[in-house]
Amino acid sequence: MHGHVHLCLREMVLKKYGEEVWQAVLKEASLDDDNDFMLFHYYDDKRTISLVVAISNNTGLDVSGVLESYGHYFYFYSTSCGYDRMLRTLGKDFHTFVQNLDLLHSLLALTYKGMRPPHFRCEKKDGKLFVHVFTVRPGMYPAAIGMLTEVALQIFGTRISMTVVTRKTGEIFKQKYCEHVITEVKVLEEQKIAAFTGEDQLMKNHVESKLQQLAHARENNVVAVPEISLNTALPFSVVFDKNMFIQSAGLHLKTLCNEIQEEGAKINDIFEIKEPEMKFEYDAIMSCNSSYMYFFLQPKVKTLNGSPPKSDCPVLRGHMVPLEEKEEIMFIGTPHFDSLGDLISSTTYLTNIPQDNMTMEIMFMNEQRRADVEMSKKLDQTTADMKKLAAALDQEKKKTDMLLYQMLPVKVANQLREGRTVEAEKHGNVTILFSDIVTFTNMAALCHPMDIVKLLNDLFQRFDQLTTKHDIYKVETIGDAYMVVSGVPEARDDHAIRMSNMGLDMIQDTNHVINPVSQKCIQIRVGIHTGPVVSGVVGTKMPRYCLFGDTVNTASRMESHGLPGRVHISDTTYNQIRNVGYILERRGGVDIKGKGIMDTYFLNGVSDDFNPSRITNNSDIIKTSTEPKQLEEKSPAATVAPTVTEPKSSSFCSVM
Repeated sequence: MHGHVHLCLREMVLKKYGEEVWQAVLKEASLDDDNDFMLFHYYDDKRTISLVVAISNNTGLDVSGVLESYGHYFYFYSTSCGYDRMLRTLGKDFHTFVQNLDLLHSLLALTYKGMRPPHFRCEKKDGKLFVHVFTVRPGMYPAAIGMLTEVALQIFGTRISMTVVTRKTGEIFKQKYCEHVITEVKVLEEQKIAAFTGEDQLMKNHVESKLQQLAHARENNVVAVPEISLNTALPFSVVFDKNMFIQSAGLHLKTLCNEIQEEGAKINDIFEIKEPEMKFEYDAIMSCNSSYMYFFLQPKVKTLNGSPPKSDCPVLRGHMVPLEEKEEIMFIGTPHFDSLGDLISSTTYLTNIPQDNMTMEIMFMNEQRRADVEMSKKLDQTTADMKKLAAALDQEKKKTDMLLYQMLPVKVANQLREGRTVEAEKHGNVTILFSDIVTFTNMAALCHPMDIVKLLNDLFQRFDQLTTKHDIYKVETIGDAYMVVSGVPEARDDHAIRMSNMGLDMIQDTNHVINPVSQKCIQIRVGIHTGPVVSGVVGTKMPRYCLFGDTVNTASRMESHGLPGRVHISDTTYNQIRNVGYILERRGGVDIKGKGIMDTYFLNGVSDDFNPSRITNNSDIIKTSTEPKQLEEKSPAATVAPTVTEPKSSSFCSVM
């Protein structure tokens, strides 16, 4: 269906039920709020039906109720689009309005290509008014009922009811329609309203005056025009009797359609009624109020004897005027062309069209209108495409932001996104952790490279989850080395506790990662140190958040001088967490390369009386001198110097 239908349904739901219901409707119908609601686009009926069903499911109305509500609302939607004046000029009463709806649809079809509107016809029988509705879409007739009842109320001030009398489905009018519904119209209440005002009233008065003059002239035989003069003045007219035999025809029509001049020619053997959908018979034409209807006659594809037509006559548009005194009907028409292209492809020229006829003006205006519609259609499509691109750009921006936040702390990343320079920053007290895999070099030499990649991916994904759990910033990884920091860039008092918990969890998680060589759980060394650092962003193409200072180097030494499967901490870290409730083991003085003798500790776990609130305040930390000290007297276990591996060279930024 046309985009107007989708737009009207959207407006109706938003106005009556709100945005939340509309979003639920879109989700259920799997429709896009931009691409499926463009004014000059034509959508498959399946989309429209799915939209109607979704509205029904989310509003509590049955499908017929949704369609009838749509019909009522469509009147107000049409008036908001500027069609109210056009609607008010279709007829002086409800009967003639319905009769002329097909004319309105035929004019709109010039602009809205692909329209397949319903066909309407009125019938008066036994003092009752019946409206026939023919449609290609079975089950859609409630929309027509809603629209017509609203028109009767708003334009003619009459409250009516339309009751379905019969409903027939199947092949109707040469398979063009598949449903025929007959409704009986009953007047419930009439009101006096000013249906016409201003220019509309002047137009109504003018039309009624002309009709009265014609009726008076016909009744009193005021005008008597010779047949030859009439055929010249009305070059595309044709007169036929009640048996459909042609009595006379206009000069141009005779030229274009030679069959008309044949003796005994019947009008319904040469032409068929294209619109409105009805049988081309004398009684059928007389039964409807044909003076208010436009008829479209088109040459038949084949004549009665099965041969192709001998003429190249265009489609004719005009009125059927009953000549009751002779039991004849005169069709007064003119060639009908949708565009200049149709005119060029025919054998008709502008000189064949009467100059006082509006066909040329309508045709030229339609060309301009069609160009405007195409431009509007392209604009709609461009707007929808731009919205798509904007949404895609927003998604890519989110992905970029996520990547940036993974590379840099949120505070620093936001500064870079805003185009601000990130200045180097001093941090008085932070805690840094280093870890690496024991015998990783030997393992890498004996394994396939893909096994090493899988191992590191598995291990580091587990560690990354721990950084989220403990709200710790991951600085970087190089090879099997993993570096994290707490207290940067946002200062926090519990940085040492968070890092201690991180180290214990890392040791625990290695029990789930298998060495591809030995098929046993891998082991890691973990080293932690607390102290001051300077942070900053280095580089522009690939910006990196780096830490500088002796604290970085000391934390690396804690890891390299540690033992497999143990968390090795410095005395500054120990001083911060000693009262919290961790299980700590004094290792004693260890000869740290480049540092001399340092008191260090092993963090073995958490005791039952663990209480993070007992953390030592930063100002109370016992600052440990990095100057070499003499080894103190200790138990043999404490004085036995561990096997210290040579600290591996690292590209982690530090100041030695």
